[in-house]
Amino acid sequence: MKFSVGVFCFLIVNLTLVGQIKTADIGSWGMMFNQTRIHNKWSLHSEIQFRSYEINPNTEQLLIRAGVNFHYNPSLVFTAGYGWISNYSNDEKVFKNQTVDENRIWEQIILKSNNGRVNFEHRYRFEQRWITTSVNTNYRNRLRYLLRLTIPLNNNEVKKNTLFISLYNEVFINLSNVPFDRNRLFGAVGYQLNAATNIQVGYLLQTVGTKSKQYLQLGLTFNPDLRKEK
Repeated sequence: MKFSVGVFCFLIVNLTLVGQIKTADIGSWGMMFNQTRIHNKWSLHSEIQFRSYEINPNTEQLLIRAGVNFHYNPSLVFTAGYGWISNYSNDEKVFKNQTVDENRIWEQIILKSNNGRVNFEHRYRFEQRWITTSVNTNYRNRLRYLLRLTIPLNNNEVKKNTLFISLYNEVFINLSNVPFDRNRLFGAVGYQLNAATNIQVGYLLQTVGTKSKQYLQLGLTFNPDLRKEK
């Protein structure tokens, strides 16, 4: 318990100090995630994310993603899916002046393990991206690796009425002459409302090239299980 709280506080303090970014430069993300279990081996994934240049709505990006998961076992999941991403200029108008439209095919592998009450998740994702501007369409490939730690605070595992913290770092690598795309460092406090639903409030530092920006995040996860009881 003391270790978990200490790690989270250390991360938040360091994120706050990095760059000394002004409050006016903080953006926000609103996110909804869904994984619907329909079979012992299969589930459906969907998500929508609204990303804003500022805490108030000023559309930076709208992302919609869907996929199909194959659960090889509880520790290994394969996924393939499609994403649509729309980017907007920073003009303080919601859904105005769209600049870039992206269609994306993606595949991923998730490996899960635990050490005591600390849950580890390794996510390996490969993306094929068709990026369209007013001038042309470019095709790009990108690799992503995410390491996530989830630590329940008031129970030995994440279940109903559990307060937990979630920490992750994700690096994005282009398969091009300029490999580094971006890095995301994240920390959040979450609450598991029931077996299917949790909410998280978090803080993300995203570095693109040599520039960093902070975001406040609010996420809702809903993972219903539609399998028939035996």
